[in-house]
Parts: sequence; C-alpha cells; structure tokens
Amino acid sequence: MKHTTVPEGVRPKRRFPFLMRCNSFGRFRFVILMLIAARVLPAAEPSTVDSATSNAEEQLKALNDRTIIVSCIFLDTEWDQFKEGAEKATWTLGGLWGWRARDAQDWAVRLKIPFVYHRSDEASGHADIGGIGDIEVGTGTAFRLSDRWRTGGAIELHADTASNPALGDSMWRLKPFWGVARDVTDWLTLTFNAEYNHSIAEEHNAPPQRYIELSLPASFILPHDWSIATNYKAKVDFENGDHWSYTVDIGVAKRLPKVPVVLSAVFEKPLDGRNKKFQVNFTMTYYFGG
Repeated sequence: MKHTTVPEGVRPKRRFPFLMRCNSFGRFRFVILMLIAARVLPAAEPSTVDSATSNAEEQLKALNDRTIIVSCIFLDTEWDQFKEGAEKATWTLGGLWGWRARDAQDWAVRLKIPFVYHRSDEASGHADIGGIGDIEVGTGTAFRLSDRWRTGGAIELHADTASNPALGDSMWRLKPFWGVARDVTDWLTLTFNAEYNHSIAEEHNAPPQRYIELSLPASFILPHDWSIATNYKAKVDFENGDHWSYTVDIGVAKRLPKVPVVLSAVFEKPLDGRNKKFQVNFTMTYYFGG
C-alpha cells in the first residue's frame, strides 16, 4: 500500500473549514455575550440601591412636608409641660391612605385617634384624668408641578369625641389647609403652609376658636438615612384681638435600614409667655410599599 507524503513546507488542507468558521463565530459570540452581561448585570444592583435611597428620602421628607403623600400608619407620643406643674401626655394612633389620581396628582384620607392622660396643676391638686381625646379625620390632594415644586390642600374635621372635657377642646372644628414645597437641592426642602381653624359648634361653654397658623418647615436630608427638620410657626388668633404668637420646632429622624420604619423626635418651644412651657414628640411611622 502506497502512502502519500506531504512535501516539506506545505500545510495539509483542512477537511471541514465551515465547521471551523462556525466554532470561531461561536467563541466570538460567547465572548460578546459575556462582556454585555458583565456590564448589564452589575448595573442592576445600583439601580435597586438608588430606588431604596429615593424611597427613604421621600419618607423622611414626608414627616415635615404635607405635599408628599405616602400611605402609612403611625404612633405618636406627645408630652406637654405647662406652667404651675400641669402635664399632658397624648398617644395618637393614626393612618394615612393615599392613591394616585393622575400622573401628577395624589389623593389621601387620614384618621387620628388620640388617647390622653392629663395631670392638672398644683392648685387643682394634680388630679389625674385619662381617656379618649378628640378624633380627627380629613382628606386632601397634592400636585407635582415639576421635578422640584409641589403643592397641596386638605380639609380636616376635629370632632368633639373626648371622654372627658378636660381631654379635648369641647368643640367641632374645621381645618382647611394649603401648602407649597420646593426641593431646593437633593438634601434641602423648604415648605410654606397655611392652616385655618374655625369652630362650628362649641360644647361645655367653650369659647369659639378662629385662627390661622402659618409655618415654614425645612427638611435637611443627611447621609445614612438621617434627617434634621426645623419649623417656624406663627399663629394669628382672630378671637383674641388678632393676637400673634410664635413657636419654633427642631427635630431629628432616622429611617431604619431593613424595614420602612422612620423614628423621629421633635422638640417644640413657644416664643411667647403662653401657659405651655414646651412640647416633645416621639413618633414611629411605618410606610407601605417602601
């Protein structure tokens, strides 16, 4: 049997050039897909982180900005210290349910149920009274005017539901509200609010109330889901000779990392000679969908 020899320097011909080209194309395609995956897949993690950060910032802003509507439930503990030794503690269980009406508009309803403990002053023997306070229910809407401007309005009913006159205001009162907010930067939001209070029915010989409250809240978003809030409030009492009174608030809040819960504390100090010395609030808020 004869064997064919290949002359030296001559390469043998490949029998399956088509298969070799297919294998080369397959390897090339595999490398391209791996490069695309290397760029796309890691990008999903920052996107998720950015979404969580945005939700946390919105929840922190919502504490001090009523033009942001986020469904939530909350428990607020308020302690008021008055002159002559009187004290008042209020535990308020509340909830806000919001929904999207249009692309740039949200609607909401809110309910607040207070439980009050009142300790009278020294002249009254420091008598202790506890029970249900005045329930409040309201509805409102908010509009996103642009990426940085928002506005909103609401109406709230303050009901005379206290189990004891000392635990409430002894009146039914309407509270229309309007506000506008601007995100000056990603970490600073300024708001202007106006709330008018008008009693429509008084009980137990309570004097009528008719006043307006103007406020200028500011929210500072800090790293690691912290925030600081300030609020300067002015009240004009139309039933008391258009008397002006002023209050300043300062608060701090922290959004927990694993659950959509915000813990906040606020200290309020009247700037005039009113009967109240100061007020402290501790609030725990759970946000839905966050």
